[in-house]
Amino acid sequence: MKMSSFGISSVAAMAGAVLVLAASASAEEMVRYLGRPGSKVQIAGTSTIHDWTMDGQIIGGYMEFPKDVVLDSSQASSAGLKAGKVNAHVEASIPVHSVKSGKSGMDEVMQQAMDEKTYPKIQYHLTEMTFKEPHAAGSPLQFDTKGQLVVHGVTNTIALPVTIENVDKTKLKVVGTIPLKMTDYQVKPPAPSIGLGLIKTGDEVKISFEWMVAQPEKAVEAK
Repeated sequence: MKMSSFGISSVAAMAGAVLVLAASASAEEMVRYLGRPGSKVQIAGTSTIHDWTMDGQIIGGYMEFPKDVVLDSSQASSAGLKAGKVNAHVEASIPVHSVKSGKSGMDEVMQQAMDEKTYPKIQYHLTEMTFKEPHAAGSPLQFDTKGQLVVHGVTNTIALPVTIENVDKTKLKVVGTIPLKMTDYQVKPPAPSIGLGLIKTGDEVKISFEWMVAQPEKAVEAK
């Protein structure tokens, strides 16, 4: 069966149009914000003798938003941002050794429990982000997110509410808190031998963070 020249050219034209649309969609220009100094992360937990916290100041990685999305928490509405899913990309990581309690013994115990030499980073990859309305001018923008959290070499999907607010025209502060269980990541809650095994750490912990991100200086100068 022969296909007419008209049929062939039509199919070719349609295929070309699809490729052009796909290329333009994948080439959507994004604005990147890089992790910056001033970030904070805290892991809080319990034990049989007292509650404890460990703090860090390093959150690496980046977040990206489409160029037409203006994140402005000072306004009731932001250009390009509406209720629903947002095309954002986020990759973040925290060096395990950077999170400390201020007590070398406890730091060593936690790093051993998390096998820091084999798995030196806590990592996060965003898979979905949804903007929540209404938004009141002057308050942080609210988002629901889903993503993959990697701890101790184990990957779990988590739901994480976050807020984003402007620090200045190019810098953002991303804030979030999530409860986790160590055993969900195959981390055995420590029971230090120093206490003859009688000191036991609770399985549940709470991770809180303030992630400072900013556009690269060269990108800002080019505007």
